[in-house]
Amino acid sequence: MKASIQKRTQGFTLVELMVGMVLGLILIAGVFTVYLSSKKTNNTSQGVLGAQSDAQLALSFMKEDIAKAGWVNNSSLGYSLPSPVPLDYSTYEGGAGPDILKIHFESCDSSQPDNDCVGAGIDDADCNGQAVTPGDIIENIYQVTDGVLTCNGEPLISNVEDFQVLYGELVGTNLNYVTADNITNATNVRSIRFGLLLTSEQNTSDATIARNINLLGKDISVNDKKLHFKYETTVVLHNRPSGI
Repeated sequence: MKASIQKRTQGFTLVELMVGMVLGLILIAGVFTVYLSSKKTNNTSQGVLGAQSDAQLALSFMKEDIAKAGWVNNSSLGYSLPSPVPLDYSTYEGGAGPDILKIHFESCDSSQPDNDCVGAGIDDADCNGQAVTPGDIIENIYQVTDGVLTCNGEPLISNVEDFQVLYGELVGTNLNYVTADNITNATNVRSIRFGLLLTSEQNTSDATIARNINLLGKDISVNDKKLHFKYETTVVLHNRPSGI
């Protein structure tokens, strides 16, 4: 009876402790693996949601703004500036790098009874909200600086890998999309097509992945652990010469 009581009060043996430690390490490793997997999934989800949210806001703003390129504040059918883009358009082509997009249109002066400016107080500021004298020309410049798409120097969207622009030029009955340095007559530009390549802010992959992404006909090489999102859209311009 005494021996039996002594046996029951003994502690764990060294072997039992080692087995317990191994099992504990296996359990911790499993929990850590699940944690890393969850973190990776969360990073991916956050990267997708963040990039998509930023892109949708930027695209909505840019489409509304670009559609006004060449617009003039009057009530006639011929309500176009000589060109929807400033005359230095050949310099907008970025070659191997991101493009630049410049547009211009007239600030509302509320002088015409048949246009949207009367009493609305709209379209009288540039893309940064800076007031422009009624009747003067608003010029908005979109370009990428240090991975940030800016308008007139102010940040619009971050994590921008590339920005490409094509111009829909009416040649006879054909609408040809060309780069800025290939425009033959800017007066005939009827639409603007632009594309954005965005990256996630954080790495979402364990391994570096090399691939090519085509953005409006330009192949862009990427070699990283991030997600990449491509957005392309076409904006029809409001401006029209008389009779068109």
